[in-house]
Amino acid sequence: MPLKLEEIRSLVLQALKQPRWNQVVNLESAVGKLKATTQGGSQQGLSFAVDGRAHLEHGETALIHEVIWALIIEGILVPGLDDNNPNWPFLRLTEYGERCTQLSQVLPHDPDGYLRDFLAAVPYSDPVILEYLTEALQCFLRNLNRACAVMLGAASEKAILLLIDSYADSIADPNRKAQVKVQFEKGTSIFRKYETFEKGFASVKPMMPKSLTDNADSLMRGVFDLIRNSRNDAGHPASGILVSRDITYSHLRLFLPYCQRIYGLIGWFATNSI
Repeated sequence: MPLKLEEIRSLVLQALKQPRWNQVVNLESAVGKLKATTQGGSQQGLSFAVDGRAHLEHGETALIHEVIWALIIEGILVPGLDDNNPNWPFLRLTEYGERCTQLSQVLPHDPDGYLRDFLAAVPYSDPVILEYLTEALQCFLRNLNRACAVMLGAASEKAILLLIDSYADSIADPNRKAQVKVQFEKGTSIFRKYETFEKGFASVKPMMPKSLTDNADSLMRGVFDLIRNSRNDAGHPASGILVSRDITYSHLRLFLPYCQRIYGLIGWFATNSI
């Protein structure tokens, strides 16, 4: 069965991390070999000298071209190789594309791969978080950076609210639990609610494993503030502050370890009383 567009996109992004793909035909061949490898095909005959296009089915070459032009629009690729080969079918990475492909993590430019990694790290993620995160990735692909910041901010807020609920529910003393829940309800914003959580969390940290508390301030409060501030900038036109692609790119990359830590804390509160 032919691959879908997003599957082809993922393979193209993998191929860009390999050498010798700077002509369209070579990129097609590299994608074909990656397809054969991921589908469990024999490694025999998959050397670079062999044309990997033999592994492509009808319609997949057209999808590769579609992905290439999308990556050109997204600023990862440009036509041409050098002054002597300035046009299609030659291709090269932009400076931004070079930065992206040097990273070992799955890129936000590969939404399906990103979500697979996210679900592997946070397998029981709330569906609301996934819905907002999926929309954030689609906004990012289309260079809708303000919309991306708003969607990612909503995903972050839902994760924090779940963390706050798990913390409150873990309080053993019923009177104290009721008081803490009232304090959270009085919080007029997610910022105020998080401040209340932070005060209680400080007293609980000594009871918790170091794997959950190490760098908690920078990973939790730091990323929470970055994502929240971008969401506020995007949602308040009077501020006049632009949300750049680099900002949304870095925040999407930070969101996975941030949410993974949040769910680690949720899991601990679910099995321990404080």
